[in-house]
Amino acid sequence: MPEPSLITPSLSGLAVVGAHRDLPNPYANVVCCDLVVRSAAEVTVSDVPTVVVDLPGLNWTAHWFTSDWGDEFTPQQAPVTGRLELRQVTGRSSKGLHPWLCLEHDDGSAVVVSPAWSGNWRIDVEPTDGGLRVLSGISPWEFSRTVRPGREFRAPSVYVAWAGSRTDATAGLAAAFSQWVAPRTPVVPLTWNHWWSYEDQEIDAAAFLRDVEVARELGYDLAVLDAGWFGPADVTSEWYQVRGDWDAENTVRFPDGVAGLAAATRDAGIDFGIWCEIEALGVEAEVAVARPGIVARRDEPGFTGPRADDPGWLGYVCLGSPEARDHLLDVLDRLIGRTGARWLKVDFNLDPGPGCSRTDHGHDAGDGLYEHYQGLYALLETLRAHYPQLVVEACSSGGLRLDLGLLSHLHCGFLSDPDWSEFQLQLLWGASQLLPAASIYHFSESQWRGFHPRQHLDPKTIGVADFDTTLRAVMLHRFALSLRLHELPDTLRERVAEHAAVYRTHVMPALREHGVIRPLTAQPRRDGGGERWPGFQLSAGERHVLLTVALPGAEDEQVLRPVGLRPDAGYRVRLLGPGADAADLLTPEGTGEELTRDGVRLQRHSDATSWLLVLESIR
Repeated sequence: MPEPSLITPSLSGLAVVGAHRDLPNPYANVVCCDLVVRSAAEVTVSDVPTVVVDLPGLNWTAHWFTSDWGDEFTPQQAPVTGRLELRQVTGRSSKGLHPWLCLEHDDGSAVVVSPAWSGNWRIDVEPTDGGLRVLSGISPWEFSRTVRPGREFRAPSVYVAWAGSRTDATAGLAAAFSQWVAPRTPVVPLTWNHWWSYEDQEIDAAAFLRDVEVARELGYDLAVLDAGWFGPADVTSEWYQVRGDWDAENTVRFPDGVAGLAAATRDAGIDFGIWCEIEALGVEAEVAVARPGIVARRDEPGFTGPRADDPGWLGYVCLGSPEARDHLLDVLDRLIGRTGARWLKVDFNLDPGPGCSRTDHGHDAGDGLYEHYQGLYALLETLRAHYPQLVVEACSSGGLRLDLGLLSHLHCGFLSDPDWSEFQLQLLWGASQLLPAASIYHFSESQWRGFHPRQHLDPKTIGVADFDTTLRAVMLHRFALSLRLHELPDTLRERVAEHAAVYRTHVMPALREHGVIRPLTAQPRRDGGGERWPGFQLSAGERHVLLTVALPGAEDEQVLRPVGLRPDAGYRVRLLGPGADAADLLTPEGTGEELTRDGVRLQRHSDATSWLLVLESIR
């Protein structure tokens, strides 16, 4: 394959120190590229890529993903015949584009570039004589940084992975990130979250605890209270308008407060978790008036933020400010302290754009967004040090801030707000291109209180096989249920408990052992597009679990060709979980060489639409 050259860019008159760290893994060459800029005099910089990658050879194809609310990981591809610029300008890493690019050569080899940054990033590709040049790092759009003695610029890291195939390059990136970078958690709990079934309008202590009792009976470990717990003591209070007032609890919905609810949850036999959009400020938040020094603003001619009556107001707490960092750490310490939470869902439902330009926060007018994200990362590191048993989840209007920078400082990222199974598999295919299994988190198909044209799961009418599919579709990574559990009929409750047992035995160990998910087929697409019988493989050492789902329009037979098996080893292929009809499986065993070459054959003889399989070594 064409070997890339990783080059530290030079900047005239500045001391530039680059570091390229090899991250060993079984699949690919992976390097984490860092850059520090220092100066003996005061100099302002803007266009500072972290790394330049030179690729020899012609005939490259670019693959990337566009992203928006409820439409994450939508694939794009084009032959590289001219300049390609992928530039993020929304202030959220995955709003518009995901921070990831794969360049695939005609010989099948591939190079993956992924900036580890939660704000505005860039990947620029330019054809050269005999090859390509790729620049990646922080976006120069509306960014500037004054460098002087004692004030350096530490650029966001960029990961580069390359191998003889796209599958190996992406698996290498995920494996290396898991092994060397991603925070580890002591547990991988089975989780229930109240949100889509109740939102903030129908949730209260009684409803929450009613489903907690069922979750415990079904073998679940933890229940997460999502939005709706804070704000005025008013049953009609709307969560979005009062974000930031985290000390005000809605005691109409929760008479004993969140501390009392957490205690009652633990008394019922499972752990408690809580949602908090810690960076955000609602338009009615009293803290913005009480502590104006923490508010992010961009007061400049022609700029209009989310409020027409106050164009410079950005709607978030600027973590470039030491006062803001101290305030939010105090808020989180008190929230976790009084609830004993073991799970924290950190949401972010706005676009900061170019970020804060205030110069009384400790940053300059041009690097407010940069300092905000550095402050957020530092806050998360401190939080995890204070609470080593806490699992911290990233969410941002679903999957709109999903990047290797943020996921270097917390445990898992939420893929999308919608979660019907066909779309979930589209997301899984995309997320597996950069994230290990333990960093991926989603709900199984939810029971939506509100309206979505594709979300209409009804426990009273859904068939058992289709319900099995909603669970299996999320069983290669972390997941939660967002269902009114007390409405599940006994047959579906039994299904939940049986799938939970399979997950504990076969999937949880792989998540703890740096498991990586590799697609075995092309990407499925929402609304009937793409691969109609997708397959995936979760591997951690000698553990191999396969998932495949026959979506509407699938053929009657599928052949899955596993990867990474020992050629001379013998393997038994076994179906897992309820509804697994042995007649559907036509390849019960084989050597690693045979299974890789000829595949595992499935043919539908039952009404099943999903299958989970384990490959067990027998000799």
